[in-house]
Amino acid sequence: MFRREALRSKNKFVQRERDRIRKDEEIADRTADLNRIKSVILKAEFECLGLNYCEKALKRRERTQQREMELWNTAVTLVRREALRRMLEQERQLHIRELSKIGLAIYQQRT
Repeated sequence: MFRREALRSKNKFVQRERDRIRKDEEIADRTADLNRIKSVILKAEFECLGLNYCEKALKRRERTQQREMELWNTAVTLVRREALRRMLEQERQLHIRELSKIGLAIYQQRT
């Protein structure tokens, strides 16, 4: 019975990992599509405006994109960190329940 529970928790972990990888791939695909669209837009704007204005606009857009990417990376990191914390807490609770079923316990320090 304990082995079956261990296999189930392992399968859940593998499924979560697959879901995370799939989401990362979707995000990468969306980012690539947006970059292609942005490059087409920038090229069109560049051809229709004066050179000096285009250089300034391009630099401004690059700074904006860089800042957006920094914010996006921060947000993704926070979301992943929270998901990992929840997952570890769920696995810890499962471990405590399994140990209590077989008559063992984990010492929990009171604070």
